[in-house]
Amino acid sequence: MNIAENTADTAQQAANVVQADVQNQVTQSVTTLDHLKDFLLNHGPDVIYAIVIFIVGRYVARAFKNLAVRMMTHANYDHTVITFVSQLIYYAIMALVLLSALNKAGIPTNSFLAAFGAFGLAVGLALQSNLSNFASGLLILIFKPFKAGDWIAVGGVEGSVKGIQMMNTAITTKDNKTIFIPNSSITSSQVTNSSYQQERYITFFFDIGYQNDHHKAIALLKQIFREDRRVLNADTMEIGIREFAESSVRIAAFPKVAKENYYPVYYDTMSKVKDTFDANGIDIPYPQRVIYIQKNEQ
Repeated sequence: MNIAENTADTAQQAANVVQADVQNQVTQSVTTLDHLKDFLLNHGPDVIYAIVIFIVGRYVARAFKNLAVRMMTHANYDHTVITFVSQLIYYAIMALVLLSALNKAGIPTNSFLAAFGAFGLAVGLALQSNLSNFASGLLILIFKPFKAGDWIAVGGVEGSVKGIQMMNTAITTKDNKTIFIPNSSITSSQVTNSSYQQERYITFFFDIGYQNDHHKAIALLKQIFREDRRVLNADTMEIGIREFAESSVRIAAFPKVAKENYYPVYYDTMSKVKDTFDANGIDIPYPQRVIYIQKNEQ
């Protein structure tokens, strides 16, 4: 009998515990629903406004991004700068939209702004030189003093631009070496772009001996340039005596050619001038010194 009573008591206690647990869960659920109801009643309109701000702001950010892409494409900007600037505009607007939505929903954003400001300051101090290269690369991409494929000279390096990156510019030299130059060094240095113009002038200096007829030499040079169809100004080209040097008469000539013909015309002309001068008895003198020896008679 005692065993049956103990069993009944244990079952009753278990039932009481289960009942208490259920009542507690129901109470918590009711309390949560009450809090949710109070939150919706107090902040529901603000939450809806925040969602609307986020959705509309997202469409506005996309619209500004697409507008920037169209404008830069019409202005013939490089594809790299179009992609970078359009993404930068999109995320900058979205950051403002997100902060506005959170603020409208009642979530304080001052702490976010302070944290982002401190983080940005720390990153800026740590990456000062890299940020300078980054900003310089962006300026190069926007203002386009040169582009990929152009032949440039900067900081004692001359070669073809292989690629413009955010931190540096890769230049392939004539001996097929690739040199990476920091963008900040390029924007603070003088850059010579030989491919910027469609036509280029070749500067020639030809030395002949003082005993040679310079009129004949100039006539032969004009004939050489007229026979080369790649020379665009053969009839109006500037040519004449540049100076009387120590051991030669120096003749200057400035033929104009298409930029892709610069070096072919240069090398061909040098070879033709040597052959023509040799065939017509015109000397290309070595540096000379005339020494007078005075003999003292005792």
